[in-house]
Amino acid sequence: MADADNINSRIEQAEKLKESLVAKFEKVKGSPREEEFALQIEKVDALIAHLRQELEE
Repeated sequence: MADADNINSRIEQAEKLKESLVAKFEKVKGSPREEEFALQIEKVDALIAHLRQELEE
């Protein structure tokens, strides 16, 4: 159960990071940094998906 709690905690942290990145992404839309934030959001989405898969195993 400790592993599940740890994974859930990491998922929550990743979701908070994503919220922050999305807010920053909205501010930089149309600028050269837009792609940078879009890539970071994609990486965080992939991390969340991976952690959720680990949770199911």
